[in-house]
Amino acid sequence: MPSALHHLSLKQKLILFSLVPLLMMSFFILTRMHGLINESHSAKHNHLAVQATVHITELLYQLQNEYGLSTNQLPTDNALVTQQQATSKALDTLLNSEPLAHLSESLDPKSIEASQMNALLDAITLTGHRLANARQTLASETQGSFSDLYSQLHTQLLQLIQLLQLQTNEISQSRAYTDLINLLMVQELAVKERSAINHLLLSDSLNLNDYRTIGSFMYEYGRAVMHASSAAISDRKSLLKNLQDSPENQLILQISQQIEQQTRISALAQNINANLGYGGLMGSFQDYLLKGDDVSLQKFNDALANIHLNLDELNHEIRFLPEFKSALKTIEDSVDQYQFSMVKLKQLRQQGLPMAEINAIAQVPASEDKLSQAMTQLLMPPHPIDSQKWWALTTKRIEQLHQLAKDITQTMAQQSEFQQNQALTFLGLYLLSALFTATVTLWLGQKIIRNFMDKITKIANDMQQMAEDPKLNINIRVSGTDELARMARAMNRMISERQKANHALTRAAAVFDYSAEGIMVTDADNHIELVNPAFCNITGYTLEDVKGRSPSILSSSRHSQHFYTTMWESLQTEGKWEGEVWNKRKNGQVYPEYLAITVVRNEQGQIIQHIGLFMDISKRKQYEQDLWYQANFDALTGLPNRKLFNERLQHEIHAAQHDSRKLAILLIDLDQFKYINDVQGHATGDLLLKDVAKRLESIAGKTDFIARIGGDEFVLILPRLTNELAIEHMATRIIETLGIPFDLNDREIQISASFGIGVYPEDGLDVSSLTRNTETAMYQAKDAGRNNFKYFTAGMNEAMFARMELEQRLRRAVAQNEFALHYQPIVDMQTGVVCSVEALIRWQDPDFGLIPPDQFIPLAEETGLIEPMGEWVLNQAMHDLRQWQKSGLKINVAINVSGRQCINTRGMGFDQVLQECFDRHHVNPRNVHIEITESMLMGDASHCLSTLESIRHLGSQIYIDDFGTGYSSLSYLKKFPISVIKIDRSFVENALESNANANLVKAIVMMGQSLEMELVAEGIETEAQWHFLRDLGCHFAQGYLISKPLPFDEITPLLHIKHTTLLNHDYQDRCVNI
Repeated sequence: MPSALHHLSLKQKLILFSLVPLLMMSFFILTRMHGLINESHSAKHNHLAVQATVHITELLYQLQNEYGLSTNQLPTDNALVTQQQATSKALDTLLNSEPLAHLSESLDPKSIEASQMNALLDAITLTGHRLANARQTLASETQGSFSDLYSQLHTQLLQLIQLLQLQTNEISQSRAYTDLINLLMVQELAVKERSAINHLLLSDSLNLNDYRTIGSFMYEYGRAVMHASSAAISDRKSLLKNLQDSPENQLILQISQQIEQQTRISALAQNINANLGYGGLMGSFQDYLLKGDDVSLQKFNDALANIHLNLDELNHEIRFLPEFKSALKTIEDSVDQYQFSMVKLKQLRQQGLPMAEINAIAQVPASEDKLSQAMTQLLMPPHPIDSQKWWALTTKRIEQLHQLAKDITQTMAQQSEFQQNQALTFLGLYLLSALFTATVTLWLGQKIIRNFMDKITKIANDMQQMAEDPKLNINIRVSGTDELARMARAMNRMISERQKANHALTRAAAVFDYSAEGIMVTDADNHIELVNPAFCNITGYTLEDVKGRSPSILSSSRHSQHFYTTMWESLQTEGKWEGEVWNKRKNGQVYPEYLAITVVRNEQGQIIQHIGLFMDISKRKQYEQDLWYQANFDALTGLPNRKLFNERLQHEIHAAQHDSRKLAILLIDLDQFKYINDVQGHATGDLLLKDVAKRLESIAGKTDFIARIGGDEFVLILPRLTNELAIEHMATRIIETLGIPFDLNDREIQISASFGIGVYPEDGLDVSSLTRNTETAMYQAKDAGRNNFKYFTAGMNEAMFARMELEQRLRRAVAQNEFALHYQPIVDMQTGVVCSVEALIRWQDPDFGLIPPDQFIPLAEETGLIEPMGEWVLNQAMHDLRQWQKSGLKINVAINVSGRQCINTRGMGFDQVLQECFDRHHVNPRNVHIEITESMLMGDASHCLSTLESIRHLGSQIYIDDFGTGYSSLSYLKKFPISVIKIDRSFVENALESNANANLVKAIVMMGQSLEMELVAEGIETEAQWHFLRDLGCHFAQGYLISKPLPFDEITPLLHIKHTTLLNHDYQDRCVNI
């Protein structure tokens, strides 16, 4: 065969080669036509399935209508019989429809699809016969048999639609089937919801199970609508949304929600009725009246608590339903009567009165008829709509859903018919295009062969001319973009390659001359051959200065011989080297450069040249030095920072260990520096820190090391200790030096410092332990009164461990709720009425008993545990306040709040936390007073003002506690929304001991009166103090003269005694002795 082709011309070979694609094209045309025929059959198949789906949709609608009429008492017998006939007709239409018959015949009898369809049609036929028989016995049998057959037939019809869905290969048709099935499910649930609610509306008795069944249908209907809407295409999703937003459907939803609300009201009413009857509140009251035992009292309290809980929930449910409020008020009044009578009964029994007298006094007024009527109104609320209106309203929604389902099936039918016609159209067009393609291919083949031969002939002639004359420089002109044209252009590029090579050499020379990097070329013996202008600019040498000389002319003598030996070894083995080098310019200046050297080898692998590229990195080195300084030194004082201190201390410890000597560190903390910052401003604080650093540097020795490691913390390392007296001498000098007043901005500022002293190796063998122990000694110095120093001792760690143990126990207390609230009354000094109480937290530790707040509140503030503790206090105090209010007490409660609570409250504003508590416990904000300290005002003033304004906006008053012990001024009181000033107990205690103390109290009272603020005197323990402060004009009093702080159960009887003054000594003695 190959030898035979040699005898053919190139034109004959091309013609022979073109026949192969023509044959292949014919094969593909026939294959595609066969595919189009199959697509036409598939489109027809799908059209039959859609027509059958239309019949199924109609049968489902008729079947749902029959189910609705069969399961309710509304329709007449004639309407039910007519609907049964319509259902039977729709079933016969489906089973005998031509599309379904043709579709069954078109399936392969041996296929799984055919088996499934025939089995499903048989099952539908059988269920239809059973349904017809069930109609005959519907009057004599239970409804369950018909409902089961209805559900079974409904499921089989949906399965048939799903099976028909598999007959289509078109995505939009498949999605339409999915939307139809989802819509039919929504329609089915709407039918069941209609019947269930209609049955409830016709019922004469209340059955919570009916409510629950309706709730289940409502939930499933909502899920089905959501699923159908999420799966539907945008057009059908819009139609479904319009249906859901229609006035009729919104009315149905409103009625359903009302029924659901009635369910909750009835359930709560049943719980109240169970706890109220003679097995609950009433019965336990009578038992306690007869027996007086604790068991009956506990049952009474349990029933009362459950009733209050259900009443609160019921109040919330009917807050927008005024028709139930009267009944609820009746129940609440009855419960309050029993509660009041029980309190009176307990008091009478404690007084030991005879049983007959107790019965006469403690009887509950009879109001059972009103209570029974109220309970009946809540247990059996009226229906929101009658059954006939409900049936008409929901039937309209079902008809709308059915219409939407019909629209979907109609669209599917139109699409399937369009696909069938489209397939036939494509088949005809493809036949025409195949004939046209064959004709055009033959014509183009002839044209291509002629064009190809013309180009080949021209290229062959030009190449022949170039072969005859090698110096000939011609340009082969061939048009087009085919391979022959590319070959001609490639030959033209070969001709111009020499010109490009010359241009490349010119560009390389430009790069060499104008590069910013210095370039140096040496020969095999390392003699300089060539340098570029950048080399001359960097080094100061010209080419004439260095040509033929060794690069060692640039050496700065900073590197050892080993450095250069390593460089040359790398060049020999790897062929390159790069790194930083210190070289010297012609003027003698030493500079850093980054140098990269590459060797050039010949074909035998021998080195013939070295090429070195380098850049001046002086600026980068300076930048690195600046970065190192910033990382290791304090920007404000210029002293080393904590990082450099740790490195230096580690170095000194190693040296001391090696030389078997001691060293000491002094950790210095300025006293009250934050106060200076807050009062004088941060600019003054910064100036002070600079001057402190200068003074410490002035007294430090040559070998000593001083650093600033924190805001106002400095540390001094004494590495060369001759004896321990030197430490104390240095400590004394520090105290004396820092004790000299500082002149800052024409102001004289006096400060002091507290510092701890740690000695290596006694107080720590490494940086961490030595620093930690020295810091412990520093805190001990601060606790000892500041302006002194402390050596570290082992006992300090014991104190630290004790603090850690207390913190662990406190964390456990927060987690396990080991706290309780005690309340101390606050009395109106003019009337003697207890107008409010202050909530005071107590810690009942299971191991150590009752722990006073001054032992754990500071630790809670420091660790942040004050936030959950404070939130617990808020909730507990408002809970107790609510209980007092329910018992008829009109009283307020004052709650202490720390500054940290106001700043960090679970990422919420403190006013939001308060509002949550008010809502949770149903407490009026006007009955809650918030107490803050003066120190809180001196913190972040803007944040504090914003927080207090928010609290005031809620309606709560703000008290300033322990007034006079802090640094607040008149301007602070005028700036912040303070309503009440509480005079600290320390002033009250000493008010009668001297005129100075008395005048101080008078000044506070006059200041409060001038600001139109009310005043509360804390810590009143004697009548003389009472009369003194009342005569000054103080409004309220608090202290042991009235009562000590008491738990909720003990203080409650005290609060029930109204309009009592301290002039009544019997009451006074009783309070003091509690």
